Amino acid sequence: MPKDIKITDDKKEVVKKASGMGLPHDQICSLLDISRPTLYKYYQDELREGKATANFQVANNLFKIATSQSNGAVTAGIFWLKTQAGWKEHNVIEVTDSSQENDKFRKLISDIRESKLSEEDSNESTH
Repeated sequence: MPKDIKITDDKKEVVKKASGMGLPHDQICSLLDISRPTLYKYYQDELREGKATANFQVANNLFKIATSQSNGAVTAGIFWLKTQAGWKEHNVIEVTDSSQENDKFRKLISDIRESKLSEEDSNESTH
C-alpha cells in the first residue's frame, strides 16, 4: 500500500527554501522522506518558486552592489554584464612571422662568432 502523503504549509516552505538554496532534489526528498516522483507531483510549484525567489534576491543584491560605489562594484558589474548584457572576453592569438627575427638572431650569432675569431687571431699575432 502506498505511503500516505500529508502536504502541509511547513513542508511546502521547506521545499521552497531548500530549492532556493540550491539543494539537489534527492536531498530535498531526504528532508521530507519522500521519493522524487512524489516531490515532483506535489511540490512542483514550490520547487520553481523557491529557485525563482532565490535568483531574484541574489540578482537584486548583485545589482545593488554593481551600481554602487563599494569595493565589489567593479567585479559585480563585470559579472552582471557578462551574464545579462552579453559581454564576453575574447582571447586573441597573435600569429607572427618570426623568420625576420630568426634572421636577426642568426646574424647576431654570426657577428659574435666573427668577433671572437678575430679576437683570437689578434691575440695569437701578439704572442
